Amino acid sequence: MEKSLILFDIDGTILKSETNQIPSSTILAIQKLQQAGHDLGIATGRALFLVDERLKQLPFNTFVTANGQHITHKGEVIYENAIPTNVIDEFIEDTKNLNQVIGLLTANRATVTGNNEIVQESFKRVSIDFPEILPNLHKEEPILQAWYFCEDFAQLPKKYKEHLRFIPWLNFGADIVPVNGSKAEGIKALIEYMEQKPEKVIAFGDGYNDIEMLQLADIGVAMGNASDEVKSYADFITKSIDEDGIYYACEQLGLF
Repeated sequence: MEKSLILFDIDGTILKSETNQIPSSTILAIQKLQQAGHDLGIATGRALFLVDERLKQLPFNTFVTANGQHITHKGEVIYENAIPTNVIDEFIEDTKNLNQVIGLLTANRATVTGNNEIVQESFKRVSIDFPEILPNLHKEEPILQAWYFCEDFAQLPKKYKEHLRFIPWLNFGADIVPVNGSKAEGIKALIEYMEQKPEKVIAFGDGYNDIEMLQLADIGVAMGNASDEVKSYADFITKSIDEDGIYYACEQLGLF
C-alpha cells in the first residue's frame, strides 16, 4: 500500500459545525489511517490556537493553519507567511471609514475591530469564543490572516488586489490572506520541507478555501455537504459529514 500525506479541513469536514462534534467514524478512520502508515495532517482556515484540542489528541503530525500561512510539523514551526504591516494599517483604516468590521489573526491570538450581528453569527457558527479587542495586535505580532465580516465586500478587493486575496465564505464575509497565500501554497512548502516525500497527497475539504488544495492533491476529496462549485474541483465526492463521509472515502479509496 502506498504511504500518503493525507490532509483534512476542520469545519464541515472533520467537525460538524452545527453540533461541534467529531463523528466517531471519523476518529476511527484517522486511527486506521495511522495504523496503515500514512502521514496525517490538518489544513484549516483556523489559526493554530483555535484548532480544537480534541484534534490535537489525534495522530496528526502537521497543522497547516490560517489557510496555509502558518505550518507546524512534528511540533516545529516550519513556515510562516504574514500580511505586510503597512497593508494591514491601511486596510484597518479603510474598513473603519466604511463602518465595517474585520478580525485579525496571529498564530497565538485574535482580535476584532468592532462588533455587529454578522460578527456574532460568524463566531457562533464555528463555535469560537468572541475575542478580546486588541487595537495594537497588528503592531505586536505578524498578522497571518484577516476576517472580513461584510455581506458586500466588492469595493476593497480591487484596491488591494496586488497585496491581498479574499476567499469568500458561503453566506457573508471572507478570509483575507497575502496575495500569494492559500492552503495549497502552504502544502507545497510542507512537502519541500519533508525529508521523506509522500508518494501521494490526498486532501479532504468542503469550502471555497479548499479548492486550490483539492486541485493540488493527487486525490482531492470533496465532502458531500460541499457546494457544487467545490465538488467540481474534486477527484472524488464522498458522502456528507453526517453520513460518515471521511470513513466512506477512505474505504472506497483503499486507504486502509
